[in-house]
Amino acid sequence: MVLPTGGRQGPDSETSVRVGHCTTLEGGRCLACKEDIELEFQERRRAIRTRMNANHDPFILKLPPEIGSHIFLLSMGHRDIIDVSQKGKGLPTPFLLGAVCQGWRQLARSTPRLWTRLGFDFFDTTDPTSKTMEVLPQLVSDWLERSGGLPLTLYVSFEGNCETPPEGSVSIINALNKHSGRWHQVNFALPRHYLERLCDASPPELLCNLTISDPDGGVECIPLTFKMNASPMEFNIGGFLLDAVDISWENLVNLQLNGTTIDGVLKVLRNAPLLEKCSLSDISPPIDDLPIPETMIRLPYLHTLEVSWIEGEVFHTFIDSLELPSLESWVVDLENLVVDNLISVLERSGCSLKSLTIWQDTTLAIDDLERFFQAMPRLRRLRFFISTHHSSSMMDYILEHLAAPPQHPTLQTDVTAGFLSDLQSLTLSGREFNAWACIPLIYRWPHRKLLDLYIGTRMKTVTIDREVSSELVQLVDQGIKLRISFSRGDYIQKLRESTGT
Repeated sequence: MVLPTGGRQGPDSETSVRVGHCTTLEGGRCLACKEDIELEFQERRRAIRTRMNANHDPFILKLPPEIGSHIFLLSMGHRDIIDVSQKGKGLPTPFLLGAVCQGWRQLARSTPRLWTRLGFDFFDTTDPTSKTMEVLPQLVSDWLERSGGLPLTLYVSFEGNCETPPEGSVSIINALNKHSGRWHQVNFALPRHYLERLCDASPPELLCNLTISDPDGGVECIPLTFKMNASPMEFNIGGFLLDAVDISWENLVNLQLNGTTIDGVLKVLRNAPLLEKCSLSDISPPIDDLPIPETMIRLPYLHTLEVSWIEGEVFHTFIDSLELPSLESWVVDLENLVVDNLISVLERSGCSLKSLTIWQDTTLAIDDLERFFQAMPRLRRLRFFISTHHSSSMMDYILEHLAAPPQHPTLQTDVTAGFLSDLQSLTLSGREFNAWACIPLIYRWPHRKLLDLYIGTRMKTVTIDREVSSELVQLVDQGIKLRISFSRGDYIQKLRESTGT
């Protein structure tokens, strides 16, 4: 029973009036009175801590709101777009800021830019231990609403084995589609049945960067119907066929394709006249035996091309279909490199290649290597990675020709004319090297003084003549950019340690 206290006033008068001298048969307070006191203390403690935070806040709440908001934005990092679902990664920064005090929470919630980047995982809701999906739909919806009308960056992925999107997942997809008009950069690593439900609402007119991929990293191409009334500038797709991807390519500038078929690749290239960068990996032959059109594809603005893990016939079909007058940088990672194909596209395009990176598993004939370098006389950056045990012939060829004297000046050529006379950076990585004595000779010539040379080998020991080794150390002391790396570290540094210099 609750009894009055006779009107005693003071800080705890309200508690005293409500609690009084409640006793039970055992002489203590009843459970309800105990809970009432506990709640009262919690409310008072929250109020006190709010005042404490306000008193101890050194500047945020004392500054104009727009300045405080800017400080909050500066505290955002890459982790804030990794996973809002808190899977062992801690709370995202906007939540951490809002947890400090009521003032910070109000300021964070009234700063839309804090909520424009969102990353989370769908989970298999058939897993009874998964509780995150119970709150994730509302969390995603609230997050997107707080972003106001600003462009959105989304990273959405999937974990689990659920074949059909459950109710919670459908709610999240609907929330994303509700704001599709504000999508700016989106990365969807989702199963086919999730992707096909996306973007059923307003067209993503602000979309600049679109990435879609198979979360299982499937090797085989999976049929996909993905329609989006959008024209992104950057597009990245992995593990899906391109024939059923219905978007506009006319504004495409950067293209990355992985795990698809050559016919789809060529179809995209034909409809992407503004393309500047293209990266292709693991491209397969067409599924159907339909003939591929033989008309040439001219890409006037493409300046960077990367191709890797493409079998011979597919690569021939690809490279023989292109004309690339602006090509400047080329990365080639093929099991069997056919020099004739590479030379033909360079000659056909009339381009002046500036940077070349080659990853090669087999030994090229010296005649082929010589013809290849003659086709790109203006090369400035060369990176050559050879994994075969018989790499010495190719590596030695390059070093020997760089060390050769330049051609004598004539009416037609200048003193720097010769083998790769414009080369500024050279990386050679292989199992074997023999032409170590050529390195000091390279730097005798004035046009080679600024050459940045890196040689890497996995050999446990490097055998270089003592006199040549001494010259290499002197070159480094003179400021020459020269590095030699082997399995035990930096050769020049090890040489200094062994000689005490």
